[in-house]
Amino acid sequence: MALVTQRSCTDADDQAQCLSGYHQIYEQLGRGRFHGSVWQLVMSDGVLLHECTNRQLRQRVKPPMDHIALAVPLAVDTGSKFAGRPFGRETLMVLSGREEHDIAVAGEMDLIGVSVSREMLQALAPAEQEWLDHAERERNLALAPECAAAIRRMLQLTCSDAKAAVSTLADRDHERSLIAATLTRTLSLAMAGCDHPSHIPRRAETRQKVVTRAIAYMRERINDDIGIAEICSAACASRRSLQYCFEEFLHTTPQAYLRALRLNEARRLLKTRDSMPITTIAVDFGFASASHFTRHYKLMFGELPSQTARSRSDSAPADLHALLA
Repeated sequence: MALVTQRSCTDADDQAQCLSGYHQIYEQLGRGRFHGSVWQLVMSDGVLLHECTNRQLRQRVKPPMDHIALAVPLAVDTGSKFAGRPFGRETLMVLSGREEHDIAVAGEMDLIGVSVSREMLQALAPAEQEWLDHAERERNLALAPECAAAIRRMLQLTCSDAKAAVSTLADRDHERSLIAATLTRTLSLAMAGCDHPSHIPRRAETRQKVVTRAIAYMRERINDDIGIAEICSAACASRRSLQYCFEEFLHTTPQAYLRALRLNEARRLLKTRDSMPITTIAVDFGFASASHFTRHYKLMFGELPSQTARSRSDSAPADLHALLA
């Protein structure tokens, strides 16, 4: 049976929980109220999906273990990165469920795609399987503009048709036909518009590893009093190199990222723990005072910490579910 879900969210954590079977962590980096939405058609062997977000985010995304996902942006702000390379309207994203993927969204993003069970890949032609194996290793493929536009149109039409005729997906055979057709059309267009996926340049890969090491250290010491010197040591980079790498991949400074990381974690505590004083949270996350914490919190999320705590009971995103026989 196919399941249609549509959700609107005002919190990045809620948005991260929307995609069926995915393990995701979203960190809000851009200031202001978050708004996002996800539409999905969930079937036994795959998912059609359409996701929108409006703020600068760092996304850690892992599809279901037995799936591979193909997606293209309908719109995405300049400066976004996926798998260490620029991520724009001519990008085909290939995400394996066997690993976690890092996406840095510079602002607004509107994404459409399909997630497919690996069992469905067995029906592909040998040339398609070989190309997809290569693409899966590279993850970020640059397409010719006309090819990317054709994939966007095809996926939009497929989602639109599925919404209009979802009652025809009453059994697994119809679902499999839809998923198989969407996969083969996407691959056919991508193969025509991208001769060979290109490897991330070694220097860029090295810079990305600096960011990854620094963020891992920040997470481990999120409640500790740490400075740039300690972060540089953990990342094996000079202060100048660390600054450059963060600006290149995340469009922010290491200090600002650490503050955003702590603010996001503080928000999670406010949403899940009863009667935890804001002063205690501020001190635990290294802010000089409750007023200092509150000022940065409101700038980031567009509301006071006390408002987040008060809305705990009704903070779940609005849902619309339709279960179809």
